[in-house]
Amino acid sequence: MRKEDVRLLAAARQGDEGALCEAGRRYLLGTPGFSRHPTLGIEYLTHPAVNGTLRAAIVIAECLPLHEIVSRGQIPALRLAARALSVDALLKLGLSVCLTSADLSEAVSWFEKAAAAGSDAAQAALRASQQQPRQTVGAVLRALGAETGICPDVLLTQALVSTPQKDDAMLLSRLLDAAVSLRVRATAELGDAACAALTRAQALPGFCFSGSSEGLECLLEDGVKRGNADAALLLGRALCGLDAGALRASAMTTGQNMRKGAALLLRAADAGRHLAWMLLYRVHSDHGASVANPQMARFFLEKAAIGGDATARRLLGALILRSASHLHETEQAIHWLHEAACSADDHAHGLLRSLVLPVAGEEVDAAAVIEAIRRQDPWTALRLRTARDFGLTKLEALSVDILNGARPWGLVVGTNPFVTQAKLAAPRAVPAVTPQAAAHLRRSVAFLDQAKQEGLAFEGDLRKRSVRLRRLLAGHAVHEDLFFAAARSTTLQTLRQGTKWAFQERHLVRMALTA
Repeated sequence: MRKEDVRLLAAARQGDEGALCEAGRRYLLGTPGFSRHPTLGIEYLTHPAVNGTLRAAIVIAECLPLHEIVSRGQIPALRLAARALSVDALLKLGLSVCLTSADLSEAVSWFEKAAAAGSDAAQAALRASQQQPRQTVGAVLRALGAETGICPDVLLTQALVSTPQKDDAMLLSRLLDAAVSLRVRATAELGDAACAALTRAQALPGFCFSGSSEGLECLLEDGVKRGNADAALLLGRALCGLDAGALRASAMTTGQNMRKGAALLLRAADAGRHLAWMLLYRVHSDHGASVANPQMARFFLEKAAIGGDATARRLLGALILRSASHLHETEQAIHWLHEAACSADDHAHGLLRSLVLPVAGEEVDAAAVIEAIRRQDPWTALRLRTARDFGLTKLEALSVDILNGARPWGLVVGTNPFVTQAKLAAPRAVPAVTPQAAAHLRRSVAFLDQAKQEGLAFEGDLRKRSVRLRRLLAGHAVHEDLFFAAARSTTLQTLRQGTKWAFQERHLVRMALTA
């Protein structure tokens, strides 16, 4: 390092204003004797002796590229320099406002001031700003792209990443149009930022992309080639004719291609985009589609349900339940419907409620009686509580093995050994349709498990349970209808057979499958 450079740095360390600004300028530009070091340059220019001064602000505005000014939080310095009519600062600030605000009036005013100072680039930017609003950002970037300190691709990438914080649909549409117009020179970072912005745009109610659908399709194709899962998901659903929220399929592609779209959706699903499984189900379950395949549709629906999609869980549960002919199928169906209901799916909850027989009387009265009986006979009280929560008949309540029949979603009433007719003794699955029912069942299981471990789990056979129950209910002067459901054998058989149940509840099933 030359002696004059050493003296300059020594003066800067002493707090000399001129030396601080000059040292900062040299580090920002990377002049002879000073390797480029923007961070160190900013430290000199934000030293307490010069921080906020016009001289330091002009150095920052004129020597740093705009994208570094933005990333290093130096927009206030840029504004200070622009108010001092620095042409470079005026151009950069006008472009910055253009990229971050849907209102272009402020950007135009900065360009006008730069043009008045004799800037040809500002004149070009003004002409670009007179184009159609959706094309303004791209036109201004192209007009100023040759200027020192302005990197269109990097600036546009920054803008696309930061825009969602404002949820400005109009600005996001302009930025995406600019990304499409710069696609030939676009970097991988810009392409990925555009794909991420399109994904976020789905949730913006006022979003409307009116740019080139061919250009946007090419941008997404580039993302797919780089292995971008979001691009595969967006382009796949567009090629299948499926809108993405506020983003229309017709805006992303020039035409449909079901086979290519399905392949892209499968690629996106394999990359962890679980929404793609549900889209694949919709495509393959459409009997009029060229890729229709019921077996594949069922597989994709199962994958979507496993991935956590509440709608897929409800559809899968309803489809399994309406054709269930064995207990394990019914259990599987109730499991998925229970998962969907836990996600506040009203249709799934309605289907679950249709599997529970109604019980007469008020819950408050039943709870009071059960609590009183609990002090005399906790085992009988436990069966009464289970019977009322799950709509069991008297015979089911007295014979059910609660400890082995409990499930995360409810209760399985096993084969009744006290009934000789096979159809009447068949098991059935009953869901817990309220949080209280599930909580009561967990407490009952814990009590029975502890009693079993301690050797206290003794209730006697069915006859002894029945006699004890009759005596306890008579002692409290309550009728058994307060706890047990009244149901004919045909009603119970309907609940055990999926096809019969589906016919009985066809309105609920139809609503669940079409909602």
